[in-house]
Amino acid sequence: MMLWVFAACAPQVAEAGDVTFDPNVRYSRIVIDNCLYHFKANTTKAGFAKYDGSGSKLANSESERGFDYVPGLVAKAVLECVDLYQDSTWAAPWFYSIQAYGEAYYNTTHSGASLDDLNACKLYFGLYDLTKPGAKFENATIADHCATAKGKALTGLSNHNSTYAISSSTSSTFCGNSSTYEGGWWHKSSYENQLWLDGQYMGPALLAMMVADGRYISGSAAGDWAIIRKQFDMCWNRLWNSTDKLLYHAFSADPTSSQTTNWADHTDTYATNSHYGVSSEYWGRAAGWYFFALVDILEQMDKIGKNGADADYVEFKRQLEAVADGLLARQDATTGCWCQLLQYENGVTPGGCSKANYLESSASAIFVSTFLKGIRLGYLDRAKYEAAAKKGYQGLINQFLKTSVGDGNDYALISCCKSAGLSSDRNGTANYYLSGSDTGKTSDYTEGKVLGAFILAATEYERAYPPAAPEPAGAECRCLRVSISE
Repeated sequence: MMLWVFAACAPQVAEAGDVTFDPNVRYSRIVIDNCLYHFKANTTKAGFAKYDGSGSKLANSESERGFDYVPGLVAKAVLECVDLYQDSTWAAPWFYSIQAYGEAYYNTTHSGASLDDLNACKLYFGLYDLTKPGAKFENATIADHCATAKGKALTGLSNHNSTYAISSSTSSTFCGNSSTYEGGWWHKSSYENQLWLDGQYMGPALLAMMVADGRYISGSAAGDWAIIRKQFDMCWNRLWNSTDKLLYHAFSADPTSSQTTNWADHTDTYATNSHYGVSSEYWGRAAGWYFFALVDILEQMDKIGKNGADADYVEFKRQLEAVADGLLARQDATTGCWCQLLQYENGVTPGGCSKANYLESSASAIFVSTFLKGIRLGYLDRAKYEAAAKKGYQGLINQFLKTSVGDGNDYALISCCKSAGLSSDRNGTANYYLSGSDTGKTSDYTEGKVLGAFILAATEYERAYPPAAPEPAGAECRCLRVSISE
């Protein structure tokens, strides 16, 4: 007798710990179910509380991180996935976990001293959309709290704009022009006069969401768009290398200060050295956040009708296409992924380095999600970029989704750069990004930056290419044909 047995099981495993891409599997669900309650922000516990589908708490949060960039990124990503799958009962527990996180911090005051932390406030836009009148999880109290949180975040952005920005005198000393870099947002209060690629996703892209929501720090939409545009103009003019078609990580308008002389080019002057004040390497994740910020800003512009006839819109789209082309040229031909340092191939050890360049998961996931979102919204040409985006997504599964890594979860996303920065003791060399004390890649747990980026990528992929097979009510499964003798 031939019997069909239906068994809940994992995706096919090619070899110990390695998952092979299957177009009929919802990897967003696998990763969220496995990692949402147990992941880390760098090396600190950051998992969310666990809820059932009716909103009853099953387990407390293990987080020691509070309200900041990493759990905030994961929260925003999960809400986008909940929005896609809101009619599926298995998505409800995710929603309640993020709702609880949002509720814990909605009344938090933001000083504006860290663009990283302000970025977490983006979750309240998605949370509001899911709880507003007529929404799937309609809840007037939560929706009101989201409005409160947005107001608090707007105050933080206003404080940052007025307190943590390059002054006229600093700009004048740097470039001999008092206005060129005046108003540039420091990445953090402790990183005076430094503009980082990462910060454009954390700060100006958040301000664009505020403007589309009718909230302004300058008193008008036009004033805020001018602020947003100037942040990107400053970064683009200093950090874009038109020959390599890549973006350097950061620049300082005070390159001889004790915080920056270790990493910022301070040879000659601004007038004689086009790289003056700029860091030396092309770090993948930083480029990814800039890339993603461009798509998100264009999306907000479209919401308010500020489209192709607008000069700002044209410039943001021009930058987006330029970055996309540069990244397309750097995609690893074998795996479809991208490396920690974009200018070196996978496995190459740059001169002076103690370790080789490697395929890095968070940057790869950010690039994939941005390509897919840009294609979906019509900002990137499908014929030119779709194949790379699909290959990149498959690479995320094949290269970075692992089983049994020892963190207590059945699945983990690995090979994420834990952290990277630029300071008096972080010199921004290739050796720093590949072997610095804080830049190591993960191997035995899921780090939140790749978790959030992967969820965004999976959500975009599954929106564009829904799994063909019907999904079972329980865990992902497939049928196994077993012969049983009578």
